[in-house]
Amino acid sequence: MILKPALILVVIINIISTHALAYQPAQSVNKLKAKLLAKGKQTDTAAVNILNTIAEEFYESAPDSTVHYAENAFAIANKLNYTRGKADAYVQLASVNNFRGQYAAGTVNYNKALQLYRSNKDQLGVSKAFMGLGSIQDYLGNYTVALNYYEKALAIRKQLGNQQEVANSYAIIGITYDNKGQFTKALDNYFKSLNIDLKLNNHLAAADNYCNIGVVMQHLELWDKAMDYFNKANALWLRLDDKQGISTISQNIGEVLMSQKKFNEANTYFQKALKDYLILGDQDGISLVYYDLGIVNYHLQKTDSAIFYLKKSLESATANNIQYNMAYAYEGLALVYNLEKRYSEAYAHALSAQKLAGKLQSLNTQADATLQVSNALAGLKQFDKAYEQHRLYTSLRDSLKNDETLQKFASYNMAIDFENSQRKAVVKEAQLVKKIEQQRVANTIYAIVIVIITIMMIIYYNAKRKQLKANAMLAEKNREVLEQAEELNGLNTLKDRLISILAHDLRAPLSTLRGMFTLLTQHDITPEEFAEMVPLVSGKLEHTSDFLDTLLFWINSQVDNITDTTKNFCLSDVVKVELETLQDQLKQKNITAINSVTTGHVVMADPNSIRIVVHNFLTNSIKFSHENSLIEIKAQVINGEVLFMVKDHGIGMSTDQLGKLFKRKVESQPGTKNERGTGMGLIFCKDLVEKYNGRIWAKSDLNAGTELGFALASASSVVENSPKLV
Repeated sequence: MILKPALILVVIINIISTHALAYQPAQSVNKLKAKLLAKGKQTDTAAVNILNTIAEEFYESAPDSTVHYAENAFAIANKLNYTRGKADAYVQLASVNNFRGQYAAGTVNYNKALQLYRSNKDQLGVSKAFMGLGSIQDYLGNYTVALNYYEKALAIRKQLGNQQEVANSYAIIGITYDNKGQFTKALDNYFKSLNIDLKLNNHLAAADNYCNIGVVMQHLELWDKAMDYFNKANALWLRLDDKQGISTISQNIGEVLMSQKKFNEANTYFQKALKDYLILGDQDGISLVYYDLGIVNYHLQKTDSAIFYLKKSLESATANNIQYNMAYAYEGLALVYNLEKRYSEAYAHALSAQKLAGKLQSLNTQADATLQVSNALAGLKQFDKAYEQHRLYTSLRDSLKNDETLQKFASYNMAIDFENSQRKAVVKEAQLVKKIEQQRVANTIYAIVIVIITIMMIIYYNAKRKQLKANAMLAEKNREVLEQAEELNGLNTLKDRLISILAHDLRAPLSTLRGMFTLLTQHDITPEEFAEMVPLVSGKLEHTSDFLDTLLFWINSQVDNITDTTKNFCLSDVVKVELETLQDQLKQKNITAINSVTTGHVVMADPNSIRIVVHNFLTNSIKFSHENSLIEIKAQVINGEVLFMVKDHGIGMSTDQLGKLFKRKVESQPGTKNERGTGMGLIFCKDLVEKYNGRIWAKSDLNAGTELGFALASASSVVENSPKLV
């Protein structure tokens, strides 16, 4: 059915006049409105497409306008029986539902759009519906389901060759991985999206990606990097007058300032963001900034205000079923109630946060919530339960720190690679401009040469030769600078990774010591109980200090090229020292270590470096051994080499795991009692052994055990007094 011409004209004029004073549209919207008016009495599908495009333009800055234009687009499309127009209108309405936390209505509208797109064989439309359905699942914390929808949409868009939509898919997938705490995967997708946006000069989408990258840097406590990306996003959003983006960046900058303990400045930014979110009706932003205001008021010692804002955050997140923000609010309230000694209320909120964080697979929120559960139980005098929760918190925090440390280095390197590629692109563009300018000059000279052939040909030839020589010299200098920069970056990366390993080895004993003192200062244990715990912790600290000295000595030898420390020493001395230091771990699993290494097994290497290798072999065997099992430690001399082996009878490895064992990228597996590691130990062992012309290997059968071994040159004679290991 066709609309009457007079009616369609009235509808169109009403749409435009209603919003002319309410909101100043962007230039692109003005052009679309002008085009719509120019159509006059025409009642074709083009009018529907224009209305839907205007609705999409208004989505973030004025969602009410999106609803208005989409509803009118649907009304016209329905009269015309225009399938694509109706589907596009459903998508616009669903996007506003999603924005306002109306997930049930959004799901219905996206599914209606999906059905219409499929009936019309519109693959791009199908991908839009998949993206929308995925975004709703993302808000509900169903990340696996969300990613499944996003991957379907991405596959369709790649097949269609639609680069802008591919970029949009990468950006949304990055957000979901960010929510899951998988920051490296998030950054990988953000940078893929940003590269496409920059090539297409899509500044609004580029601003979104700059902001998202800044958020990841903020999670990883790379504050300077975070602020760099936030400022890039803010500059674009201000230029484009994007209200949603401007409010988001205010909140993000406030969170960085709060992390830097600039609480008054942070509060100013949060208040500005809240004002903008309330105008826009952004429920996700509202609940999240209420949480930020609660935490910043707690730091400003305004307890009543802190509780008020945190309750508002929980109320908003619950009303809109934003589970991630609900977990944040519960944890924040538990923190404040514990500090106010309202332990029963703190315990209830902390349990709610802990349950939600587990559902959302958020290790960071789960660790924070577990700490609040422990503190609340201690306040309620349930010390055994408090101690168990504190042990769980320590385990979660160790796992989180290990993962965050590796992700921090990977993310930082990824950002550096992107910035380098951008600089190269700028240099390439400058070189192209230079070549064009040179060609223009050459053409001018050539025109003059036509008049004065002989003289100008000589001048041109000499000038060109000098120029080529200078360019060759400049290219050589650039190559040397790039090689030096690459070498320095390699050294910095090595140092950073080594520091992350040191941090992991120090964290456990320091966390234990901190926990003891916390319990003592809060009078949760008696001085006598504290005194009984001191020898055990002291022994762990002594071992940690000893092992730290060894690692620092090796780091200096790698980075600063200190004097060679290769010498003859007995492997048996190294094994005895490490077995003594690992007695606690052996006893915890009731593991028997059978040591058959003798004083006759003497090698040429640095004893402290080899001690690191032996330590890693033993800790790996303990980690993956079952309780009440055996570990065999043996050595033999064959063809001038000493072959050293540690064999356990634990869980073993698959062929695929074994093949990846000494690679640069290794995902650490949990032990038989859920022990965690960095995944870097055996990589360093390989470097250490090969430094002394040795070789390293691993043999394993799944569920049958693993043998780790190395071979070093045998010394010509037994060392009577091997050097003390430090």
